[in-house]
Amino acid sequence: MDDAGHTTESARAGETQSEACEKAAELLRALSHPVRLRIIKLLCGGELCVKRLEEMLEISQSSVSQHLTRLRYAGLIESERRGHLVCYRLVKGGAAKVVEAAMDESQQRG
Repeated sequence: MDDAGHTTESARAGETQSEACEKAAELLRALSHPVRLRIIKLLCGGELCVKRLEEMLEISQSSVSQHLTRLRYAGLIESERRGHLVCYRLVKGGAAKVVEAAMDESQQRG
């Protein structure tokens, strides 16, 4: 703030940057599990239903559902009910790019 108590442009920019960093950290926390990374990679190929994800990931339905809930809460995926099936797809955005970049980096580091 200046002497008159006004927020300066640099302070506002710092707050905006701080908010952006917090949102980015939330995104990274949501992606910070190997199963959730695999789910994002699988959904890059298109929409999948829970049963198919369960088969592909070779984990229980309850575990798949917990990971899907975390990703949905973070706004990275969305679901659609079709009768007794629930299908998931990526929300448009950069989650797939983040996952790809992280995986590329990990492969380069060996």
